[in-house]
Amino acid sequence: MAITPEKRLEIETLIFKTFDAVDKTKANSQYYHELFAEMSDAQFEKFLRRRLPFRFHTEIFKNEPQMADIFDGFKVLKKPLIEKVKLPYLYQKEDGKVIESKDCLVLYINIKRLKQMLAKKTNTAIEIAKRDMKTGRLLGEDKGGLESDKEFEGAMALGLENTVIENARIRADAMKAKTQSYNNINVKGEVSWKDIDSEKTDSLAKNTFNVYLIGANIHSNLIDEDYYTPHTLERRNKLLSRDGGDE
Repeated sequence: MAITPEKRLEIETLIFKTFDAVDKTKANSQYYHELFAEMSDAQFEKFLRRRLPFRFHTEIFKNEPQMADIFDGFKVLKKPLIEKVKLPYLYQKEDGKVIESKDCLVLYINIKRLKQMLAKKTNTAIEIAKRDMKTGRLLGEDKGGLESDKEFEGAMALGLENTVIENARIRADAMKAKTQSYNNINVKGEVSWKDIDSEKTDSLAKNTFNVYLIGANIHSNLIDEDYYTPHTLERRNKLLSRDGGDE
């Protein structure tokens, strides 16, 4: 059902009052007033159906909202900002009543559900033969579920440093560590990340990125040491070892 002119006027009035309560300079309400003036009813309805259609435009030192202004905005919307939260997981009385928290700030948190949490989106690779030797990522039918940056952040927040080390190295593109892990499993029947020698240069992605940096005339300590690449250092060590043996 299309928005009627009367309903549109009611919606616009609420929008302007809310922004004026939060922004005492009225800059935001003026912005949306000019924006809506050029819209037809169909365009206005389409605008409202967008995800998070409204943005608060802030100008430093001029219309930065204070906490009191935010309270005023919620009063216009007739929505609670401070309320008590029921805590049934802590305690319930015999009559079924639960305890409540003290008055606290209630906010909407935009938490995006990771696709790796959905069963239909998750798959596990059985073989790991097909691999991009620049990045270390699996390709084709060998491609499985990946660890995202948010999952690494979540693991670190929970103190799972060893899990991060395993997923970012042995299970990723550290090919020497991966081979050593399989050897330990074949010999001992188990493996621990403590038994694996983690080398600074053991990463396909880091080596590729380091080549790109050198190509851009940028030297880093990603895997290089004293502006020498691992290949150059290995050659130098062999020459020094050979010269020392001749002496």
